[in-house]
Amino acid sequence: MKELRCPLNLTAEKQPDSAAVITPTGTTTFAELEQLVHFSAVILKERGVARNSHVAVSGENSLDYYVLVLALLRIGAIFCAVSHRWPKRAVIKALISLDCSILIITKDKTKSLNEPSITEWQSKDIVPQKLKKFRLRSEPVMSLDHPTAIIFTSGSCSQPKAALLSYGNFYYSAIGANRFIPFTEHDRWLLSLPLCHVGGLGILFRSIIGGGAVVIPDSEQEIADAINRFEISHTSFVPTQFHRLINSGRANSLNYYPIVILGGAPAPPELIKRGLSAGFKIYTSYGLTEMASQVTIGKADNHGRSGCLLKHRELKIADDGEILLKGKTLFLGYVENDVAELPLDDLGWFHTSDIGKIDKKGRLTFLGRKDNMLISGGENIFPEEIESYLLQLSYVETAIVVGIRDKEFGERPVAFVKGSNGLKFNKFSERLKKELEKNLPHFKIPVKFLNWPEQAINGSLKPDRQKLTRLAQREQEANQS
Repeated sequence: MKELRCPLNLTAEKQPDSAAVITPTGTTTFAELEQLVHFSAVILKERGVARNSHVAVSGENSLDYYVLVLALLRIGAIFCAVSHRWPKRAVIKALISLDCSILIITKDKTKSLNEPSITEWQSKDIVPQKLKKFRLRSEPVMSLDHPTAIIFTSGSCSQPKAALLSYGNFYYSAIGANRFIPFTEHDRWLLSLPLCHVGGLGILFRSIIGGGAVVIPDSEQEIADAINRFEISHTSFVPTQFHRLINSGRANSLNYYPIVILGGAPAPPELIKRGLSAGFKIYTSYGLTEMASQVTIGKADNHGRSGCLLKHRELKIADDGEILLKGKTLFLGYVENDVAELPLDDLGWFHTSDIGKIDKKGRLTFLGRKDNMLISGGENIFPEEIESYLLQLSYVETAIVVGIRDKEFGERPVAFVKGSNGLKFNKFSERLKKELEKNLPHFKIPVKFLNWPEQAINGSLKPDRQKLTRLAQREQEANQS
């Protein structure tokens, strides 16, 4: 079992007075963060949290949340990631399925579960509110092979799965990512992704390894204000978040234009074009929870490429176009009935169900999901291909294509479209059809264009394709009745 000295402890020794976490109420140095984590770990142990204990944390991003995750990792407990935006019933179901009997709430306004089988604690009773002034002498050791976190996959394409990741998965993910885009003591990363998401945890690890500061803004603060106030150098966004920044009218009047890493979904070419014109340094990436976030990254272009492979990952394209992965960042498996099973083929490759291609320079292009594919009249249709052409239109902010049942063809594509500046598209179907017909055969043209529903995101970072499919099917059935 390979071990290493805790990266936070090491960074706290090397640069004790450097900023580690910045919030609207103040700055916490790496030395102070190390003390907060140490004493929180002591209190957790006193409360009976042991190595391999399953403990969940719920709430918005905060210093307390940040400290608690690191404290749980320090004592070898397993952090169970649940979103505070989930319905109470979904949280209870998830925790029971993971045999997780402890939930730590980081803010009083987070609703209590009132579930007898789950013990609830408040973060303020665990994380010290005042630092004790004496020097710590311990040098904690972390096991790279040890299970560290259980994170639910997005569920945008299928039922969410509980993915178990090791400390080494996150460590090597951060090492490879920092090698491509350094994150040092002179940098500040805006934490705009939740810490219950693999992308948010990835930033945490990049900080404690590279020495850069993580900025946790107020949840109500606009991104543009946070970038200016905190002199942000690095950001990570899903395309929807970046859309909001660009469309806010503030993108051309920032004091700072940080690095922007776009992931979670293909970035529309028009969005990239507008972002580059505004002055942002944009990179696009391909990643997934099962690989502890990023797999490839590269400078953004208008061809949908997500860059080249990062260190400590391996990738190949199967004969049918499926993206296969392995490497030091590959997760430990899906957790079910308290057992983690890692589905690999005979050669040790993980099959992602993503379809892609690699060009001569080693750059990956994501084409679509196998489980999103529609079969219409015997023809295979990848919704992502249709979406990519819709997203090239300057007046389209976002679009998702799903399939509805059809007696004659089996399935037919339907598009949900969100227009820039609030445009409604159910009245502009012919205009969109004509644009798509320039590049796509007739059978790939959506039979209907529907206005973007507010419930499409559903508290997640990605649109819920399953929910949109149900909405489209219900509308179709209502029209036929």
